[in-house]
Amino acid sequence: MATTRGMVSVAMATYNGAEFVTEQIASILPQLAPGDEIVIVDDASTDDTVEVISRIDDPRIRLVRNEVNLGYVHTFERALATTRGEVIFLSDQDDEWFPERVSQMLAQMGERLLLVSNWEPRGGEPGFFERIRLRSRDSQHYLRNIAGILIGYRLHWGCAMVIRRELLDVALPFPRWMNESHDQYLAMAANMARSVRYMEANTVWHRLHDRNLTPQKPRALAKIAQARVKLFGELAVLGSRLADRRDQALMAPERDVHLSDLPASDGGVESGRRVAIVLSAFNPPDDLPERVHDWTQWFGPVVIVDDGSPSPAPGIWDRLTDAGATVLHNPRNMGIAHALNKGIERARDDFDLDWVLTVDQDSAMDRDYVHHAFDALDNDDEPGRVGMIGAATQNGVALKTMAGPRGVTELLSPMQSGTLMKAQMLDAVGPLREDYVIDSVDDEYNARARKNGYVLLAAPKCDLTHSLGSSRPMKILGRTVHIGRRELKVIYHAPFRVYYITRNSIYTAKSYFYRQPVWVARRMFMEVQSAMMRIVFGPNRRLLVLATVRGIGDALRHHTGVISDQLARRLNPSR
Repeated sequence: MATTRGMVSVAMATYNGAEFVTEQIASILPQLAPGDEIVIVDDASTDDTVEVISRIDDPRIRLVRNEVNLGYVHTFERALATTRGEVIFLSDQDDEWFPERVSQMLAQMGERLLLVSNWEPRGGEPGFFERIRLRSRDSQHYLRNIAGILIGYRLHWGCAMVIRRELLDVALPFPRWMNESHDQYLAMAANMARSVRYMEANTVWHRLHDRNLTPQKPRALAKIAQARVKLFGELAVLGSRLADRRDQALMAPERDVHLSDLPASDGGVESGRRVAIVLSAFNPPDDLPERVHDWTQWFGPVVIVDDGSPSPAPGIWDRLTDAGATVLHNPRNMGIAHALNKGIERARDDFDLDWVLTVDQDSAMDRDYVHHAFDALDNDDEPGRVGMIGAATQNGVALKTMAGPRGVTELLSPMQSGTLMKAQMLDAVGPLREDYVIDSVDDEYNARARKNGYVLLAAPKCDLTHSLGSSRPMKILGRTVHIGRRELKVIYHAPFRVYYITRNSIYTAKSYFYRQPVWVARRMFMEVQSAMMRIVFGPNRRLLVLATVRGIGDALRHHTGVISDQLARRLNPSR
C-alpha cells in the first residue's frame, strides 16, 4: 500500500557546496508539490554557498545558517528537527535525484518508518564501502541488519533515504558524542522498531570526489574500534528510548492532529491551554527570526525584549517583527530578570494566557516541545501542583533530577530557557528577582515557587538545544589536556559572570537552606565543582579567583544588584 502523500520535506546540510548545490536543488524542486519544503541548514560555509542558494527564487526553500561549524551530523540533526513534513527525504548537497524519485519511493515505502534505495555513482570510481548494495529480501531481517550495521557490512546511505516523522520521535536528539554515520543511526532506529524497507533500484546519482565523507577503503583498526564503540552506545540510547515507548505504537492508522497543523491564529492552543513565548535578546543571532517564525506557528505569540543591544545586526528587529514577534526595547542593559519580567507582563496584557514559555536567544526546540510538556503534565497524578514544566534533557544529555513531593520528579537545577510557567503561579509567587541581574535567577525562582507549594515537573520527552558559556581548552601547567587525540574542554564564563554566579548562588543558598537543605546542598556541590574546574583548568585564573572571592563577600553582606563599575573594570581581562 502506498503511503499517504501528505507534506514532503527535504532535509539538506550544506558546507562549501556552491559548486554543485544548484544542480542538486534543480533536480529536487520539480518533484515537490506546492506545499512541500526543502530545509537547508548551512554549516557556516566559507564560500558563497549561502549566496548561491539565496538566489534561487522558490518559496519552498527554507535556509537556516549555523553561526559556527557544527559538523555534518549535527547540521543534519538541526535540519531534521526543523522540517515540518510527514515524510522527510535526506539530501546531500552535491548529488542529483532521478526523475520521479519522490513518487517512486513513496509508493514503495508503504507504512514503513524508513525506506532506503541504492544509488548510481557519478564522477568517480566507487570505493570499498560504496560497492555494498542493499537487497530487498533483507528488509525484514531486522536483527541481521542491526548486526550488519554494527559490524560494518550493511550500509544505509542518507542520500538515498526517506523517513517518516514518527521515526524522529525516537531518533532525536542525536547522542551528544555522535560525529559520524547519522544515516546508520537512523537505520538502526528503524530496524529496532521493525519498520524498514530496502529498495534495490537506484534513485539518485551520488557524486564521488575527494571531499566525500565516506572513506574509500577500510580504516585503521583503532578508528574502526572507536566507531563501533560509538555505535553500540547509540544502540543503547535507542533501546532505552524505545523501551520508554513500549506501550505506544510508532505507527497509527490515522495520525493525531499535529500541533503545527493548528492555525497560527489559535495562539498555540492545545487542550485549551494558551501559551506565549517571552525572550530576552542581546545582540541576537542572525538565525533568530527563522526560529521565531516557527515558534509563532507551533506554540503561540512571541514577545521579545531587546535588553539594550549595543550592536545588533542591521535590520534584525524588523526581521523579528516580520517573523511575527512583538519587539520591546530597553534603553540600556538592565539584566535578564528585568527583561523577562517586562516581556511576561506585556504578553499577559496582550494575550489571555495560561502559560508563559521563557526562552533564551540561543536556544532551539522542536515542534513537539510544548506537546510533550503538556503530555507530562497530563500524566502527573496531581497536575494542579505543577507550576513549571522544564526539559528533562539538554542537548541530548539528561539533566539532574530529584524526588519532589509525593513522587513527582523535579529538575534539580532548572534553566530559565525552555521552562513553561503557569500564569496562576506567576500571580502567587511574583516576578523574577531583578536584583540578581543575570545568573541564578531561575534557581531562586524555583526555590521560591517550591516554598509556595508548586513543583517544577521534568518533562521526559522535552529536549532543549542550548549553549551554556564558551568552551576553552583544559590546561594543566600550560599544557592542553587530551584523552587520546581528543582535546578536553572546560566551560568558560567571563570573570564578571563568575561574580554573579558565585554571589547569587550563595545568596540563594542562604535564603533557602533551612526550608530546602537537601536541594541547597546538592546545588552548592555542583557550583563548587564548576568553580574548581574553571579556576584550575580555565584561562584568566587570577581574575576568576578575584570574582569568586568578591562574589562570596557580597553574598554574605547581602549585597545584590548590578556589579559596581570599579569591580567590573578590575575583572575585565583586556584592561
